[in-house]
Order: sequence, then structure tokens, then C-alpha cells
Amino acid sequence: MGDRYERRAYAPQVEMLLRRPGIGHNGGPPFDMSWEAWTWRRAIAKAWKQPKPEVARMRLDRAERLGITYRELTAVILDTGSYLSTAVLPLGLVARVKREGDTGLRAEPRPEMAAKIARFGGRLFLLADLLLHGVLDEEACAAMCAQLNSALDDKVAAIGIAEPASGGRRDPRAEAVLRLLRNHGVPKQEAFFVGTGFADVALAEAATVPLFKWAHEWFGDLPSLPPS
Repeated sequence: MGDRYERRAYAPQVEMLLRRPGIGHNGGPPFDMSWEAWTWRRAIAKAWKQPKPEVARMRLDRAERLGITYRELTAVILDTGSYLSTAVLPLGLVARVKREGDTGLRAEPRPEMAAKIARFGGRLFLLADLLLHGVLDEEACAAMCAQLNSALDDKVAAIGIAEPASGGRRDPRAEAVLRLLRNHGVPKQEAFFVGTGFADVALAEAATVPLFKWAHEWFGDLPSLPPS
């Protein structure tokens, strides 16, 4: 019968919802006693072996500056061999965008996010959505970036523009993320996405960045030291 759900670009959260475990699932790992599972568990234990204290401290300091956990940072290093340095956030998550007159725009930082951004120690990019913010151009984005930086201590490196989905195979929002990173010389392996919903998770996956972080957990309570 094929796939019951037509995966359209404008509803990327459908696939994420289908991955959720069913009723009665306790969230635990599968009970697999095969040889392949045993060797995989050994490989994982070897990969996650406690590093030297100076390496662990360096990773922990970087993770704290980025607002993520030691384990999240280390997982990206093991997967890609790269250190995270850059965060990408939806513009609407960081600021309220208001129209002034026919063409003017004003961006006001959201207080609940301004405190987190003040603690952020990496490069920060924002992604505007034409469906939410209306017609934008590079000049308007540069003006909003300057407005936000006056209140956020120059934390925002740039604002990119995501065109609405057109029903094609490629998600134009993901292309906008990759273009934003590429234009500023940031490898996608060094960037992570901060968002609030399954649509943001799907966007991060489509852009193939190595980590997605929920906004309510960003700069949350982080463990002081990795497990020994």
C-alpha cells in the first residue's frame, strides 16, 4: 500500500511524530543479546572511555560556553571529528519583529532568550522565515541585525532568509541554513540548531547539522563533570 502519510516539505514534523514509541513503551533500549549487539556495546564503551583530565576540562569549558552538555559536545566530536562553535536559531525565537510603516521593520529581543544569549560564547546566526516575517531582503536583515546587536552586545553574526517550502524534494529552509553557514565560512559540522518544535528538529536534520538542542534546555542545568 505504500506510505500512508505523504511527506510534504510544508509538514516536516509528520516523520518525527511517526518515530515516537507506541503506548506501553517504557523508553528503554531493545533487549538484544546477539553478537553484533555485544560488539557494538564494547565499541561504544571504548569510544566513551574517560579522556585525560585536561581534555575533559577543555571539552567541559567549551560545552558550558555553548550552552550544551559535555556528552552532547563529545558525541559530535566522536561522530564528526569537529568541535561545535556556532548556533543557529529561528529569528522568531530570539526577537519580536514588528512592522513600522509600509517597509520598516523593528526587531526587539525576547527577554527570556536575551539572558541565554548573553551567556553564549560562540558565533550566533538567526534564520528569518518569509511566511512569518513577510518580504525581507538583505538590507532589512542587516538593519534588524544591528538593532538586535545594540541590545545583545553584538552577539548576532548575521541573519539569513528562509523562503517558504515549495513542495519540492529539497527543503529551502535547510538550504538557507547551509547557505548562511557557507557564506560565513562555518562548516556545517561545527554548527548546531536550537529550536522549539518537531518542525525545527526536521529542519536541523534536513540541513544535516550534527546536533539539535531544545530551546528550553539550552543553558539549562549542566553537569559539572563527565561521568568517570
